[in-house]
Amino acid sequence: MSGNLNQSEERDERLLRRARAARAAGDVAGEREAITRLIEPYWNWGRSIAYGKIGGVDDPAADAEEIAQDLLRRLAQLLRTKLEFDTSFRGVAAANLNFAIKDYWRRSARTRSKPVDPGELVAIDPRPPVPSAGETAADLDSYFAGLSEREQALAHDRLVLDLSPAEIAQRHGMKRGAVDTAWHRIVKKMRENAPTGVRERDRGAV
Repeated sequence: MSGNLNQSEERDERLLRRARAARAAGDVAGEREAITRLIEPYWNWGRSIAYGKIGGVDDPAADAEEIAQDLLRRLAQLLRTKLEFDTSFRGVAAANLNFAIKDYWRRSARTRSKPVDPGELVAIDPRPPVPSAGETAADLDSYFAGLSEREQALAHDRLVLDLSPAEIAQRHGMKRGAVDTAWHRIVKKMRENAPTGVRERDRGAV
């Protein structure tokens, strides 16, 4: 890749290297932390772009957040299978955001595209720039306020890493039923903490 990387791209490359090293060493916790930090800023970035592309809908703010969450699910799913790409991770995110927006319009027809590895992308200019991790953390804090550390870990596994309830149960040494019970409690708390304008429905139902 070009040595003329901007600060966001350098950050992405650093976290991808860290995730690859952790995966090679069998360090599940280290890999999870690196991937979570890698994709978190793209929630705010994806929401900003989506908001500008879906004007005219009844609730663009809530729908843009839905698209951003879909983007994070796609990126997490893709990163579970590979951690090296022929383009910048920002380009990977831009391609997946494009498909997430298309799926948003197609949803009534139940037509869904798959996460993509845009190895041949050359001319994507995914503006606006990626926000800092601190800015994204502030966005997520409004949802996670009031959650215990364990609940926050479960929420990250479900919403950010897109793990199944069975995978979460295995990761945390819990029974599947306990995960379901905890998740319903987490969703209730997150609804109560959701910013004004966010649609009150469960986007991550088990």
